Amino acid sequence: MLIDVHTHAFLPQDLEVLGERLAILDEDLPDTSPHKWQVHGGGSVEALLAAMERSGTDRFVILPVTGSKNRVGELNRWMSRVAAEHPQVIPFGTLHPQAEPKRQLADLLEMGLKGVKLHPFIQHFSLEQPEAAGLFAILAGERLPVLLDTIHFQGLMRAKPHLQQVLSFYGFSGCEPHQIAAMAHAHRELRIIAAHGGSLYGWEELGELLALDNVYFDISYLAGLLEPRRVVEIIRQKGPERVLYGTDCPWRDAVFFREWFEDLPLTTGEREQVAAGTALELLG
Repeated sequence: MLIDVHTHAFLPQDLEVLGERLAILDEDLPDTSPHKWQVHGGGSVEALLAAMERSGTDRFVILPVTGSKNRVGELNRWMSRVAAEHPQVIPFGTLHPQAEPKRQLADLLEMGLKGVKLHPFIQHFSLEQPEAAGLFAILAGERLPVLLDTIHFQGLMRAKPHLQQVLSFYGFSGCEPHQIAAMAHAHRELRIIAAHGGSLYGWEELGELLALDNVYFDISYLAGLLEPRRVVEIIRQKGPERVLYGTDCPWRDAVFFREWFEDLPLTTGEREQVAAGTALELLG
């Protein structure tokens, strides 16, 4: 069995805006660069369904993302409808710390969504802000898994120095291991999935995240960024029972990513645990 816990799909109007922004952000990077943010295969729900079928994925989580606090309800309702039409979809919702998280969470639960996706970069917030602490306190009470997008600021700057001006404009300081660890310590009942191996571009600073049992890692987007031996090392340091398979499709091609995963020098037991075992236990 294969369960992908990290995929995305976009509404048509969002795809149009996304294309314009990506052209500005990474237009000078070649398409062959693993650091380039680019959509593979279209980005729609239909394209994602086809990609998951081609890659042999049995179930998959769709993670809605919006930078606007006014669109949280719209995207969550959309996710609920998509999951009703496609039983292979495991629908997550989104929340925004600067909106009405308690009411939005109640709506999300009523819709039957299975978890929450937060993206500090796109949603323009820091884990160190009081609003974020309040949101995580609310989430901890419901025990919903929270998939948290991660970016290590200095590591990102080393990989993509051309983004310095953009990130400075937004005042974004990253979503880094020490911030995630502080939130996990403050809310031990909260189950956090730290995306991209725990810290995108910050894998040398995972530190205590490796030992925190309420923090999980997914391996999304890592193909091409880390040597296979380093990915396996992180999986074993964290423990396969705290690691989940995820592609970040359409930001990564699902078939290519599946082949990359199958080639990782893992034991059969480790591979099966990451491919589906951890997700079955965490998501029920």
